[in-house]
Amino acid sequence: MNDTLYHYIDPGFSHTAVGNYTLLLLLGPANYSLAIMQGQQLMVCRKTSPLSELSQPGSEVQEVLDFKYKDVITGVCTPYFTLIPEDLFEPDTATEAARYLDVTVADSVFAQPLDQHNQIVFKANEALSTAAARFDLQKVVFAASGWIQAIAANTPLGYQLYLQVFEDRFDLAYFKQGKLHLYNTFEYTHEEELAYYTVFACQQLKLDLSLITVILSGTVDTGNERFGPLLNRIFKAVEIAQIKVAVIPDTLPAHQLLALTALPLCASLVDA
Repeated sequence: MNDTLYHYIDPGFSHTAVGNYTLLLLLGPANYSLAIMQGQQLMVCRKTSPLSELSQPGSEVQEVLDFKYKDVITGVCTPYFTLIPEDLFEPDTATEAARYLDVTVADSVFAQPLDQHNQIVFKANEALSTAAARFDLQKVVFAASGWIQAIAANTPLGYQLYLQVFEDRFDLAYFKQGKLHLYNTFEYTHEEELAYYTVFACQQLKLDLSLITVILSGTVDTGNERFGPLLNRIFKAVEIAQIKVAVIPDTLPAHQLLALTALPLCASLVDA
């Protein structure tokens, strides 16, 4: 493997032991990230790269994808979804909900648990479907589910708002009395748009901004120099998420790897 393309390769990583490893793929609209786990131990973490690279013959990543892993979990990030409370969910309900996603022939549609209380119906467009089809499409998961479960396991409070930030979009989650009360995803081009949509969500929830702590994970630098100054002027506080779902070296920012390393939580919920 070309070391310059990787954030981290564990000294104990062995090509001959991949049968004991799990490959994690996080697919976004234009980019993807990749990790290899041995149980909860992070063995390999690859830098974010263009999604098209996954289908390019001869690209360096093909060697990694061709290993015979114990398991492969592919998480899809998509803005095309709808939530259905578990108590109301039936196959006919999912079919009806899918009609509102503007599905085309090239799209793939999935219905699975988002958490213990909600089902999610979502679609992957042709590019995402093609990338995910390299492995079992039946094992594709809604990527944010793992992040949501990781938050739920850490006792979220009613004055906390969680943002999972990517380069051009972010997920937002709010919990009330320990249960997911709001989940949505937004596209943004600059910090002001991210702040605007976050404030808008709080207004819809009728939350007092002066009491809210925003907790960030994803593509946020450790010093939070990009988003912190603006959000701190609006909310009570802004923090970097301290949630860990994997054994990660202290030299790596765990909050930047949270969505990726939480993918096994998605799979465990879907398989339950």
